[in-house]
Amino acid sequence: MTSKAQSRVVLVTGGADGIGWAACQRFARAGDQVLVADRNVERARERADSLGPDHHAIAMDVSSEAQIREGFEQLHREFGRLDVLVNNAGVTDPQPTATLDQTAEEVARLQAINVTGAFLAAREAGRLMIEQGHGAIINLASGAGLVALAKRTSYSASKAAVISLTRTLACEWAAKGVRVNAVLPGYTRTQMVQDQIDAGLLDPSIVLSRIPLGRMGEPEEMAEGAFFLASDAASYVVGATLVVDGGYTVYGGSGPASTTPAPSPLAPSPRVSAITGGGRGIGRCVVDLFHAAGDRLLVIERDAEGAKALAEALGDEHIVVQADITDVAAVEAAFAQAQARWGRLDVLINNAGAADVFKPSLEQTAQDFTSVYDLNFSGPLATAKAAARLMSQGGVIVNLGSIAGLGALPQRNAYCAAKAAVTMMSRSLACEWASAGIRVNTVAPGYIETPAVLALKSAGRAQFDKIRRRAPIGRLGDPMEVARTIAFLASPAASYVAGATLTVDGGWTAFGDAGDASDIL
Repeated sequence: MTSKAQSRVVLVTGGADGIGWAACQRFARAGDQVLVADRNVERARERADSLGPDHHAIAMDVSSEAQIREGFEQLHREFGRLDVLVNNAGVTDPQPTATLDQTAEEVARLQAINVTGAFLAAREAGRLMIEQGHGAIINLASGAGLVALAKRTSYSASKAAVISLTRTLACEWAAKGVRVNAVLPGYTRTQMVQDQIDAGLLDPSIVLSRIPLGRMGEPEEMAEGAFFLASDAASYVVGATLVVDGGYTVYGGSGPASTTPAPSPLAPSPRVSAITGGGRGIGRCVVDLFHAAGDRLLVIERDAEGAKALAEALGDEHIVVQADITDVAAVEAAFAQAQARWGRLDVLINNAGAADVFKPSLEQTAQDFTSVYDLNFSGPLATAKAAARLMSQGGVIVNLGSIAGLGALPQRNAYCAAKAAVTMMSRSLACEWASAGIRVNTVAPGYIETPAVLALKSAGRAQFDKIRRRAPIGRLGDPMEVARTIAFLASPAASYVAGATLTVDGGWTAFGDAGDASDIL
């Protein structure tokens, strides 16, 4: 619980109902001072009063620039600062309408609220946050901004616009201390969705069959995503999209994605967690986080000295195995030890990997290519399979991808290809294993100050000044920043996140301009 002196000031637009109201409650539980902004000010006051005396209502219709300005002026006058904006207010189509039948007025109204309103609220929040030197803005977009929905052109376009707006503002403001990210909800059991079901505009059986987790999300699950992105744990997450949709947007099959709701994994205490490549860098930070949380650990580490040091540090309550993850028999033997001791596995952090050979492609041999590709893809796939066999009561797998799997790095074709394969592996396994209660996701780090990256600098293969300028946040990430994101995805707070790829890169993948993203040296 946050102390009174440390409590943040949090503004939630559209905060009186649905996801916005769930967000208000989540931040209030953490000890933050919540300002419930809504066009229905009476409803907002009722909601604020129910949260307690430290919380307040603000009248704000985001279709009115004047009301947005007045609301933020009131906020600044009465509270003096703003730490978090949950930019949630929005509307959907009253009903699916053929594009040729949509009137210009209907299109304009929806864009004015969902896009222009989101921009204006972010603009006013940005003024305050830049002046104070810190802040977090979480825009509520939608999975409809990633996949097309027939007869909902205007709505889908508006949410795609919010995604792009998020990236643009993130790149512009990151170096000034303001992080901007987006949560993309899938089908969520809000009153708005229930009204569509009751009116016969939405067939829940069709929707549920298209979701690998086999159920709609709850507003509280969307709020958890916003809460994480607003936290210090997401300090290197910039311009990212956190998709919270049960796997809806990644499913590409022609048949149903599910036939029944996926079972909810048990919440054992302590958890049993496996971490590969746990001897240093990101993996070691995950080991330290999970160990501090009380997990029982199986750690697989290739380096013999690193494995020995880790075993001494962790003690006999945990299992440390020296093995290369491309040795399938050794990996399966390691998991057999965990099975013999604990009888199950709850979490796998599939972290082990290695950098490329750094040769021009025309000079790379088949051995050069496959040695890198197998360590970064084939090994993690075999590890995921071995882990899943022990998750009879459900579980979580977090695979380590990379920005290299989302873009291109010259002379690093095997590494880039493998990390792209890992990202698709996560999506595929998320769809295939959801019915068993196993959630699978990817974390894609950018340039992080790990021993491997520092070694690239020492070898003259990485120019840190250029890398810093290319990242909107103006610095490399810390391994613990990636580890905290991994911990979120492995937690019950991410219970509706499946098949997602969350970038932890300081805005690297969001930046699309020419030249430097920041001038921080």
